[in-house]
Amino acid sequence: MQIDEKRLEELSTNIKVYFWMSKALDYPDEAFVEDLLNNPFMENLPEDRYKAFRDYLAAFDSTDELLLDLQKEYTRMCYVSKPRLVPLFESVYKEGKLFQESTFQIARLYDEAGLRPGSEFKLPPDHIALELEFMSYLIYQEMEAIKNGNSDKEQMALRLQEETLSKHLNHLGLSVADRLSQHAKSPFYQGMGDMLRTLFQPIDQLDQN
Repeated sequence: MQIDEKRLEELSTNIKVYFWMSKALDYPDEAFVEDLLNNPFMENLPEDRYKAFRDYLAAFDSTDELLLDLQKEYTRMCYVSKPRLVPLFESVYKEGKLFQESTFQIARLYDEAGLRPGSEFKLPPDHIALELEFMSYLIYQEMEAIKNGNSDKEQMALRLQEETLSKHLNHLGLSVADRLSQHAKSPFYQGMGDMLRTLFQPIDQLDQN
């Protein structure tokens, strides 16, 4: 069985991108801040945005101070503002409030992929962090299917990825990107808006830029 090693390498990179983005758009914790200081993903930002991000990091004397600042900014945008400056749930953008049809549609995709969230699963299933992590899971399933020569599982993983992106995450990702561009004060979250836009902007629009 001939395995396309280059494709596996690309899939491995995509897994890391989606998983890291899922953590970047969840409530900041100590583990993420430690990773942020050593992770190369932010280097993909435009030069001026990356410089602003590096200057932002340099302004803090400790990781605790950085963590507190990120938590304050995340809370300001996503929790305490009324209405929310940056909603994180797909249903808010599509139907105007939580737990609508789009919520249950993405939950059905999780179920079809064999995921059974336990009692610790506290976020609604259409939170952007969960949808991003779901994509990393599906890409991992695709990669494992390729390694094992299981074409049926590979095609299922590809179909679920396409459905997740086209019906859910493309729209959600760009919606959150627009809100971050409008409301983020922190260079980190401004950078997240840029990264989301790059990740989900349609290819034809990228060609025009």
